[in-house]
Amino acid sequence: MITWPRSRLGSVPSALVTIVSILFLNNVAVAAARALLPIYIERDLSMSPAFTSLLVSLETVMGGLISVAAGALADRLGHRLVLVIGILGFSAGLLQFLTGLPWLLVALAVVLGLAHGMRSTSGQSYLLTASSRQSVGVATAAYFLGGTIGMAASSAVAGPVVERFGFAAYALVGLGLNLVPAAITLRYLRDVRPKRPVGSTDEGTWSVLMRREVWLMGGLRFVSTAFWGVWSLAMPLLMFRATASVLPPALLYGTVGMSLAAVSQFLIGHWSDRGGRTVPVYVVLGLQFVLALVAALAWKSIPVLMVTGIAGVVTGWTMSVLVLGVVRDRTAPLERGRVVGFVHALWSFGILAGTVIAGTLIDVDPGLPLAIGALANLAALAIAAVLFHGGRLPAPDAS
Repeated sequence: MITWPRSRLGSVPSALVTIVSILFLNNVAVAAARALLPIYIERDLSMSPAFTSLLVSLETVMGGLISVAAGALADRLGHRLVLVIGILGFSAGLLQFLTGLPWLLVALAVVLGLAHGMRSTSGQSYLLTASSRQSVGVATAAYFLGGTIGMAASSAVAGPVVERFGFAAYALVGLGLNLVPAAITLRYLRDVRPKRPVGSTDEGTWSVLMRREVWLMGGLRFVSTAFWGVWSLAMPLLMFRATASVLPPALLYGTVGMSLAAVSQFLIGHWSDRGGRTVPVYVVLGLQFVLALVAALAWKSIPVLMVTGIAGVVTGWTMSVLVLGVVRDRTAPLERGRVVGFVHALWSFGILAGTVIAGTLIDVDPGLPLAIGALANLAALAIAAVLFHGGRLPAPDAS
């Protein structure tokens, strides 16, 4: 039971364990803040959900804008420094519960967005550098699983603390806990940054990001994530409207879907490590097209909503594993942080685009945003075909 994962994770399992542990602990400290923020703003500050939407949108945009710069810093200065800044920056999300001033909430949302971009970019680029082509799928699944478990633990702890002691107490506890992953990063996260060959010159960020296949990887990430933005807003809302209960979207779409997604990420990661990323990407995008089309045509059926909703959660999360694997396959070590940052920026804007589409169109016709989600998967399949069959891989590296 122990030998298989270690052999699949390559020559640096300790680096993977460290980065997964850091992400887990950081999420335990801060992840529940996003879910609790709308409640705090409405209950304690008597402000509208529109203000919460503004804060979340601002955070998403700032996370996308900083990602390329964060990747460039990780490539030049190392992942550890950028990751520590990102971890500590997440404290801004907790500080929001200690102020009722709208302008300060906006300022903290900006800081939180920057921190999110820095943590995601540095953490993911570290993961890709610490893993090999033959282990990156399983390693990425472990990385996301650590974050997911951290989110679940954060929510389980935060709820009772807020109920008994209030938001301020929760924020102060979280601020203290968040120092732990920062300290572990500084003390134990070893540098896996590749050494620059003697006499070589660094290809500029603009040259790296203007390559055709980098844009194709970014396009694949943007379009597939736009589908996920539509799905993650529309499906729980349609389930709630159909059943007049929060239990189906919470238990089936959330709990069951996320549990199955955790298993599927390891399965798809193992499959893509052994056989390559091409066929798994086609299969997942094809499944998402079928799911979105069926849901668009039969959204009035509760069983259809349940089955397609859960399946969409599974496929959406497995695409994250596959896209990062594609980036690992097609980037050189010294440019990886910048490409990961670029791809993460397009992830942020894809989420924003899909959420806006779903929120705008779902009351016009519930099937319309789902149909657009189906078209997004067709576009992603076309991008994948050009990417996989229109260029060659770089030479294998030693990492």
